[in-house]
Parts: sequence; C-alpha cells; structure tokens
Amino acid sequence: MGHEGPYVQLRPVGGGREWDCEPEAVRAATTHERLGAVTSYENARSRGEVL
Repeated sequence: MGHEGPYVQLRPVGGGREWDCEPEAVRAATTHERLGAVTSYENARSRGEVL
C-alpha cells in the first residue's frame, strides 16, 4: 500500500484496515495464500457482503 517512516503499510486484498510491517518481514504471498484470499473474497461477494 505504501510506507511510513521505516515501516511498510499493508492492507488485505479485499480491503480492510491496514497495518505496519518491517520491510525485511515482507514477502510475496504464496500461491496457496493468494488462492485462499480470492476464494474468501468471492464467497463474501456471493453472499452480498462486498460489492
């Protein structure tokens, strides 16, 4: 999402509250994590919880 001082600011894929993380702790999401995030988002969308 961005950075503030020495921290990287992250936000969930589907939106939500951001959090700060130390840059050396950041890594790319695994295929399993990305698939889980997309599945969760699509399930919520099908229930009408997100647009």
